[in-house]
Amino acid sequence: MAAAEWGTSDGLPVLAAHGWLDNAGSFDLLAPLVSGSHIVALDLAGHGFSGFRSPDASYNIWQDVGDLIDVADQLSWERFNLLGHSRGAAISMLLAATFPERVDRLVLLEGGVPIIGDAAEAPSTLARALLDRRSLSRKSGRVFTDRDTAITERAGGFLKVSRDAAQVLARRSLREVPGGFQWHADQRLKGSSELKLTADHVRAFIARVSAPVLMILAEQSPFGDWVIYQEMISRFAMIEVVRLPGGHHFHLEGAQDEIARRVRRFYGLET
Repeated sequence: MAAAEWGTSDGLPVLAAHGWLDNAGSFDLLAPLVSGSHIVALDLAGHGFSGFRSPDASYNIWQDVGDLIDVADQLSWERFNLLGHSRGAAISMLLAATFPERVDRLVLLEGGVPIIGDAAEAPSTLARALLDRRSLSRKSGRVFTDRDTAITERAGGFLKVSRDAAQVLARRSLREVPGGFQWHADQRLKGSSELKLTADHVRAFIARVSAPVLMILAEQSPFGDWVIYQEMISRFAMIEVVRLPGGHHFHLEGAQDEIARRVRRFYGLET
């Protein structure tokens, strides 16, 4: 596991988890603004500078929960705070529910509720995931002839980002390879999950979150207005929900100052 780090060892301990196909650089603009903290942002397995999972393993989000708690133990953090974006926010919520005695406060950026599945679809979901893994394990990702083309491709991807944001993410993920440049990520991350949590599963996890929650959503959030999402948000025992201008990667695209101000206040780092 690789990580980026900000602050000093006597700062407020914060574990940060990035979104799907991003990396720890997702927090490059935000983390330095959260003064008084000690932020450790992981390159989650299969991303950035971290290694890939073994050929027989998968990338279900609960496996990332295990990775995060292992890192907290390695850091000797008996209690800590969480900061997650998108997929990393869902992972952070599951961690806060699985080990509520370890988490003081939970910040969720553009996420926090896992993608919900239907129990009746579980057999077909598993079949699709196993076939995806077989197919994707033989792939290594597209090679671009030059760096600029690779940046342009990332900016216009499934979850679009600005070119400046793509440049930031490229620091840990874009690598020079024979024939050009390649975004470094395990291609198995693009496959279906083996199992999606049902609505009842997610409700049970949310009910176990005892830490106060700050959820910050973008005004152009791709999912913040879903009815099921709003229902799940209402089930947190202690939650503050904020909407800020911007899109899904607003913490990399101009909203980082306002996000940092709210995060510092929520963490008790300023009044």
